[in-house]
Amino acid sequence: MASELLAAVRAGDVDAVRRLLAGGANPRLDDGRETPLHAAARRGPLALVEALIEGGALEWQTDRDGRTPAEIARNGSARDRAEIATLLDRGAIADPSFRTAVEAIHAGDVTALSRLLDAEPRLLRERIAGPEVYRRAPRRWYFTDPKLFWFVANNPTFAERMPSNMADVAQVMIDRGVDQADLGVALALTMTSSSAREHGQQLPLMRVLLAAGAHPDRESIVVTAAHGELDALRALLDGGQPMSVLLAASFGADAQLQELLPGAARDDVQTAFGLAVINGHAQAARLALDAGADAGAFLPVHTHSTALHQAALDDDVTLIELLLQRGARTDVRDTLWDGTPLDWAIHEGRAAARAVLER
Repeated sequence: MASELLAAVRAGDVDAVRRLLAGGANPRLDDGRETPLHAAARRGPLALVEALIEGGALEWQTDRDGRTPAEIARNGSARDRAEIATLLDRGAIADPSFRTAVEAIHAGDVTALSRLLDAEPRLLRERIAGPEVYRRAPRRWYFTDPKLFWFVANNPTFAERMPSNMADVAQVMIDRGVDQADLGVALALTMTSSSAREHGQQLPLMRVLLAAGAHPDRESIVVTAAHGELDALRALLDGGQPMSVLLAASFGADAQLQELLPGAARDDVQTAFGLAVINGHAQAARLALDAGADAGAFLPVHTHSTALHQAALDDDVTLIELLLQRGARTDVRDTLWDGTPLDWAIHEGRAAARAVLER
């Protein structure tokens, strides 16, 4: 069905594309060169691109040469290529005032940002509305229709470099009144921001946000752990966050995990297992399994895949063997790419994992 979908896209047949998507065609599968969205971005029309997004295509997925659909669109042959490129560019901001304010944030220009916020207080209250089609997509992007304050985390990475005074930039906005909910969102984005960490801004930003009243909730801790941003979690512990089964599993703190598991809720045990697997802690995963975790369940983050998919991706033979011993199935397909753990190992060139799974 994947080849049929690509053929319909290349023919520009929007109705056929919609029928195939409704019938279960996966718009994320490529032909070794490009995805259907790349082909649509090159040829158009805009309605075809929108149909694919509504059907689950991913605008960030790259082709064989590492190019996104937006890059293809800019150099494509579609009559409406400008509109297509704008739609596919998730960093595009139509409102000129918001656009200027975001530029000031990325530049670390406290003076310009202060002037903008004083002139237009709405910039801290309103959302930056993106294209409607993304609200109809089955997988909602975490940065859909953002608030201005969220941009301090540079997550997603819109700016190549973060200014060294990003904590001051955040404080300028906080002083003018940032909603409690936005403080929490910005904290979660900062904790999971590899850009903030790499530019030395993650911990300073966290201190400002926590001082302003942001509170890390369970979801933000789980997502941070699943993205391997353990320094951010250590900063929370240093600031008084209590140790939990989720944190102990993420750190591979086996003694603490063993103490905490008996009193943990079933959902926390399962989530702790997933975080142990994602962070490569086989003994912590074993302890969670002993406490009742399901070895074959889909992960709490990266929810399209199972623990066995993750272990295959990491080429972690110890974990793979543990999971197989505990009943994990090798024939379960992920819900994003439609691959088994063995398919993942083959696609990513994980030789050790492939050998074990083929055996």
